[in-house]
Amino acid sequence: MTPDDPKTPAPTETAAPVAAPRARRRGGYAKYLVLGGLALLIAGIASTFRGSAMVYSKYVDEVTRPAERARWVGRTLRVEGLVVPASIEHRPGTRDFRFRVTRNRAELPVTYSGIVPDTFRDCAGVTVRGVLGADGVFRSDEIVAKCPSKYEAATVVNGECIVGLAPEAPGRRM
Repeated sequence: MTPDDPKTPAPTETAAPVAAPRARRRGGYAKYLVLGGLALLIAGIASTFRGSAMVYSKYVDEVTRPAERARWVGRTLRVEGLVVPASIEHRPGTRDFRFRVTRNRAELPVTYSGIVPDTFRDCAGVTVRGVLGADGVFRSDEIVAKCPSKYEAATVVNGECIVGLAPEAPGRRM
């Protein structure tokens, strides 16, 4: 029996072909590490800018709740409400203003230095942007007074702002 003989049975065990050792590619994982590092760097930079640009918008009664007040101290936010009647104080010769903003019987003292809008007056709807101090005073760096419509304007009644009650024009009855 020779290996060339066609009657020779095939061997039962065949040796597995030996694979040639792979040449190791340099930088295979390094590419992914570099891309991952860049992604983390971009995410870190974006979160830093986003965090400083993010401004929360809240109502006065949400910021003045005892359980919530500490959460907002030192953070930049916008607070919306109505100017409390007879609360606007202006130091003559300066641009310094102190007033209070209210909503749902909650009040927030506000300080502001700058030019106020023409529509800034008692019971005007305002949005103030600034920082709530630990002393409970909101230090505003921007005031936006809403332009009231005749249906949504607030009017002073018994020292309180009543929303939706526009003063009647003389001689006009419905």
